[in-house]
Amino acid sequence: MRRDAAEGAQISKEFKNDVCILHLSGQMREMGADVLREELDQVLENGDYKLIFEMGDVSFISSTGLGQIMRAFRTAGQNDGFVRVVNPQPLVEEVFRATKLHTLIGIFSTIEDAIDEKGRRT
Repeated sequence: MRRDAAEGAQISKEFKNDVCILHLSGQMREMGADVLREELDQVLENGDYKLIFEMGDVSFISSTGLGQIMRAFRTAGQNDGFVRVVNPQPLVEEVFRATKLHTLIGIFSTIEDAIDEKGRRT
């Protein structure tokens, strides 16, 4: 688990089959996004391109945090992978919708739905 004390950003990861699930919490502002970038560098370098961001405990995401998720989306897509978001808090989901990123990145209620690609929010 990586942690950024200034913003309380935490990231832990687990694997279900060949899917890497990144559990995010805290605020994904500048410093939190840096923690995310470092974790994504490692994950992508290891060839893990099927990614789920579990965001139920993320209270805020900045454009820098969104940029890291989009970087993962581009890299995953170039390598037959995917990026999906699970359980974002209403404010965070609104950011995805306001930027229209929800049309590219699937938003799901549960990790199981995201893995099976069922129950995508529109």
